[in-house]
Amino acid sequence: MLAALQRRFADRLGEWESEHHRLTVSEQRKQERGRVRFHLGGLKSWGPFPKNDEGIWVSTPADLLVQGGVASPMQFSRAGRANLPEPLQYPVGSLAGATKEKPGEWLLLSELAHYLAGETKNLRTVSAGELYLAEARPGIGIDAERRSVEEGRFYSAEYLRLAKGVSMAAFASCAAKKYSGAETDMLAELFREANRCDLIFGGQRGTARLECGRSRAALVEDPPESFPGNRVKWVLLSPGFFCRGWLPGWVDQKSGAVMLRENKSDAVDARLVAACIPKPQAVSGWNPAAGAPKATRLLVPAGAVYYFECGTPEDAQRLSRILHGRTKPDALGEQGLGLGVCGRWDFIQL
Repeated sequence: MLAALQRRFADRLGEWESEHHRLTVSEQRKQERGRVRFHLGGLKSWGPFPKNDEGIWVSTPADLLVQGGVASPMQFSRAGRANLPEPLQYPVGSLAGATKEKPGEWLLLSELAHYLAGETKNLRTVSAGELYLAEARPGIGIDAERRSVEEGRFYSAEYLRLAKGVSMAAFASCAAKKYSGAETDMLAELFREANRCDLIFGGQRGTARLECGRSRAALVEDPPESFPGNRVKWVLLSPGFFCRGWLPGWVDQKSGAVMLRENKSDAVDARLVAACIPKPQAVSGWNPAAGAPKATRLLVPAGAVYYFECGTPEDAQRLSRILHGRTKPDALGEQGLGLGVCGRWDFIQL
């Protein structure tokens, strides 16, 4: 999206956005090399997600069971001991019978509200193969100077082939601002003439057809006005990047206390007590500004679940307002990482 906006409005960005003059030394060097233009910093995106005629699909929560129930934190007797990493207090498990079957990787967004409310018996999930296929293709390294094969360089890359009737749905917004206070919706300008355009997509610079639906409909529904009980679980809809691996930076590493504030002023009495997290997802890419690959990051995958205990139902409601439908990673939130929704949970008594 950033590249598409810069290509379309390369010579007109000054009409909507003030020039940036207070650059750091590293930013000045990048600008001198002509690799970076510090524009369109207001671009935010969420997704993409698979979509077909049934609706938008999101990653299945990690605690959803194939039998239709959910796994939950377990309370042991006080004499029991655990080797859980700090600050976790309870393991996550289920009393359902053992099975090697797993639910499908994708759940309809329209059914997510039932899961968050604890209604999980009739939820339908689908496997990834029903929405797309992964194709592995071999490749060889090319010596740019000799324009020939680079000896010893052979790789295998994986690509997605969408099933018939499946597309990708993403949400985005971009506001360009001037120091005078004037604000322009850049996506409205991009789609002023037509609601479709071509988009260069992917590392091999393939072309995708982008169709815009100008709608104010939110990706997720608003949190409930009243939150039952004092237990909140936060489910990631997109991968999350946290500096301490699986643990969000806004959670105290020793006590598990949540250090977020509502409206930057009102503290919330809440603690992280359990987590259900799949294996990490490795992500990298290419940095055009530096002309080098980006460092590989290990992300918490979509579907991970964090369980919080709050001091009062009011604290639970406040935590839900802080986390529900918002991006809360330690970095890269403007790229849609760390988007989560809130639901309820109960202990399994042993």
